[in-house]
Amino acid sequence: MDAIIRAKLNEIEHREQIRIIWAVEAGSRAWGFSSPNSDYDVRFIYIRDKKEYLRLEEIRDSIDAQQDDLLDIEGWDLRRVLRLVYRSTPEVHEWFASPTIYRSTPEGLELKKILPEYFSVKKCARNYLHTASLDFRTYFRDDEIWQVKYFYLLRQMLLAKWLLEDGSTPPMLFEELVRQKLDAQWKDYILELLGRKKASSELGKAPRNKKLIDYIEQSINRMDEEVSALKDEGKKSWELLNQYFYSVLE
Repeated sequence: MDAIIRAKLNEIEHREQIRIIWAVEAGSRAWGFSSPNSDYDVRFIYIRDKKEYLRLEEIRDSIDAQQDDLLDIEGWDLRRVLRLVYRSTPEVHEWFASPTIYRSTPEGLELKKILPEYFSVKKCARNYLHTASLDFRTYFRDDEIWQVKYFYLLRQMLLAKWLLEDGSTPPMLFEELVRQKLDAQWKDYILELLGRKKASSELGKAPRNKKLIDYIEQSINRMDEEVSALKDEGKKSWELLNQYFYSVLE
């Protein structure tokens, strides 16, 4: 499959007249809870010709290259990515922590070195908890719950917990997060679900686990308060990112 994905990236470069500097697996396959029939979530960073960035009209900053049952391929323009780096958006950090890399270039590796300069525990944790709260309100009010949704919700919660407790970039693998950060009373239950997910096509619905859901809700609310109490890091300078962008376009 790697060869097919790399060939697709080459096709996208030619069709869109861009240059891809970083491409990775970014979904459930990178997180370690994919099923045998899970699709491939490919995310890439690209740059255009320098003249395109000097145009008066706005240019597209993303490319939805393919979306079907097998491949979900999407790319973001480097300028958009750098603005997200400045805001310490966790999704970008995850792209550079993925265990599966389809395209690596010197420009991509240089950006990876810059990321820690703009890393913010408060901003990343707040982002994860915001997503967790949205997922909680959307998927966990019914009497029956799609069991796979526990993984997505717990992942957001445990990523925030890692950030608050360790102050470092969290690991990508969900199992590692569970083993290191999930309360002991729930580890065996979630790891058993995870094993079933990896071995089968999909997990179905089951009656809502009230105790687990209450634990998750209480954890999210508590960490929301912890994040709010953190000091703001202050504004960062754009200069490092600007200089990097100039160098890539030369």
